[in-house]
Amino acid sequence: MAAPTFLFGIGAAKAGTTWLAQALRAHPQAALPPFKETHYFDSLEHDSALWSMDQLIGVRQGVRADLAQAKTRKIRDRLTFRVKEMDRWMGLVGAKVENDKRYEVLMHRRANDETRVCADITPAYALLSEKTYKRMAALNSGNTRFVMILRDPVDRLWSNLSMTAQRRAKRGRPLDDVQNELLRGITDGSNSAEMARSDYASTLARLTNAVPKSKLKVLFFEQLFEKDTLEDLSGFLGFDDVLTGPSEPANAGAGQAMDANTHTLLADAMQPQYDFVMSRFDAVPPRWQDNMKGPVQ
Repeated sequence: MAAPTFLFGIGAAKAGTTWLAQALRAHPQAALPPFKETHYFDSLEHDSALWSMDQLIGVRQGVRADLAQAKTRKIRDRLTFRVKEMDRWMGLVGAKVENDKRYEVLMHRRANDETRVCADITPAYALLSEKTYKRMAALNSGNTRFVMILRDPVDRLWSNLSMTAQRRAKRGRPLDDVQNELLRGITDGSNSAEMARSDYASTLARLTNAVPKSKLKVLFFEQLFEKDTLEDLSGFLGFDDVLTGPSEPANAGAGQAMDANTHTLLADAMQPQYDFVMSRFDAVPPRWQDNMKGPVQ
């Protein structure tokens, strides 16, 4: 049996990567770390290991809490194994040094004789450099694949801004004030991080320069659940059986309703992304076309 392929899942927040991770985790020929996002490559490139460790520690604390409440030995053993695996990954990320050999070892740890794909689904990889993409593509003796998910730019941006605003509002600030502040960051360019996550054109340019065409699959969020998409993705990954998953994407709700003025503001900001995708792909989902014309309910 050939060694499993490494799959890197890429996409901005609220673009379907959680659904992809869940679908892969449920497939008998896929193996994933015991948590969704490893943050190995972005921690090194962006010197963000401390932030990444905070995320991993939060997940670990949740697992430890579940372990304390476990009622059976089977559940305790499973959760204990998950904690130990997380500790191994935290040791890699927390070291803050490039150690691709150790990364390869950890990626393979949960594989068995039936495994076709070992997956790392980390949305933050959308912000990596071309140099890092080339390094990733060469791992595992070059046996790698990349999947990028594109969601309608206005829908994705509004969903993520709404989530961020609701989180900040819980700290005591009025929700409207937080939303207006976030929207100003889009219009005046001060929210550069959010704009970078929305920049499909730049991410795909770096990916296509670094990754052979045969190893890159670009999907539309709006078509994730269609039979043809699932069959195409399953074939790309070398699965015997077609992927299945939740009936709708996780964590991708639209949040609060978007008024017409906000829609116009976001559509104007995202126009370069619409232009790029329209020029690159023969067809795009109807939602994209409708959102460029005006507010869609």
